[in-house]
Amino acid sequence: MLDNNFLFAILLIAVLLLLYYIFVIRRKDDMDELSGKHFLKGFGFLAENNIAKALDEFSSVIIENNDNLEIYASLGSLFRKNGYYAKAVHIHESTLSNSTLTKSLKKYVLFELVKDYKAWGQFDNAKYYLQELIKTDKSPVLTKFFAEIHFMQENYTEAEKYFHKYEKISGKDYSDWRAYCNVKTALKEEDIKQKTKLLEKAVKIYPSLRIGQIELTDSYFQSGHTERGLSAVNEFIEKDMASSYEDLLKMRGYYYDHSDVRNFDELIMKKVSSKNENPFYTVFLSDYFIKKDEPEKAKEVIREFVEEHKPYKAILKRYSRIKLDKVLINTFINDPEYICEKCKTTYNEYYTLCANCKSLETIKPL
Repeated sequence: MLDNNFLFAILLIAVLLLLYYIFVIRRKDDMDELSGKHFLKGFGFLAENNIAKALDEFSSVIIENNDNLEIYASLGSLFRKNGYYAKAVHIHESTLSNSTLTKSLKKYVLFELVKDYKAWGQFDNAKYYLQELIKTDKSPVLTKFFAEIHFMQENYTEAEKYFHKYEKISGKDYSDWRAYCNVKTALKEEDIKQKTKLLEKAVKIYPSLRIGQIELTDSYFQSGHTERGLSAVNEFIEKDMASSYEDLLKMRGYYYDHSDVRNFDELIMKKVSSKNENPFYTVFLSDYFIKKDEPEKAKEVIREFVEEHKPYKAILKRYSRIKLDKVLINTFINDPEYICEKCKTTYNEYYTLCANCKSLETIKPL
């Protein structure tokens, strides 16, 4: 399904091309017929939702009449947004070599090349153009791009430094990303003591980071700090950090191995009885009753949750399985259970990072 924002951008560039064609190209007799054919074919492909061919035709119009560098550079950006990175780079680098390029347009094209190469996964080239850009542009967002590129290259220590620098110069809070950099560094650490220190640092920087708390809890048990581990489990539950049924099973497993599992089950019962809006406590408790062969209690806790809160997909799926209702099961079985709060991408399971917009811990139950 074509992204609405991208379709709007395509239509906008098409309108600009139309104006350009009417007021500029049509006056050049040698170009009228050929440019007109490319232009009309482009609109035909656009009407058929064939974006790739439409872009190729529009590109031909501009390449043949490339005195309008702004439109030419904008077309390169559209190629990138549609996944045609080589074409985007070609357009932007050829624009950059034009002797009539203004200073403001040069900055724009350099930044577009950073984004082209970053999206393409050619991070060294992206950093090269960032270095070129910062010679004349001191915008804080460039520091953020350095942080993101270092993170994508798994240079997590450098990424944290740049995120910290970006915080200072922009005034924006990126403590979650700084903490996540420490988590990623810790996961590469073989020494359990050093790993634990890095995870403790991460949780100190951003206490609400779910993945940090999970990894720290596991590290405590690995290093033999059972009491710290159990305390971390309790904190995880008290702070409502569970983002899946599997999270709760994992935490219950620590109690099963190192303490009395009944104490954990009681923690979850208290959460449900307090009308907590996290749906996974109710999913967990309904499963608990099913295993005790008490299906009516399982149904009851789900009904009470739905009446008190909204019908999350995880809840509806669980209820349909308990009732063994094939109609309900078939209705919900393939429905996504999660959605990214930032870009609205849906998922069937939880992820720490959104694959679409790369946001950190913005995926929530749907």
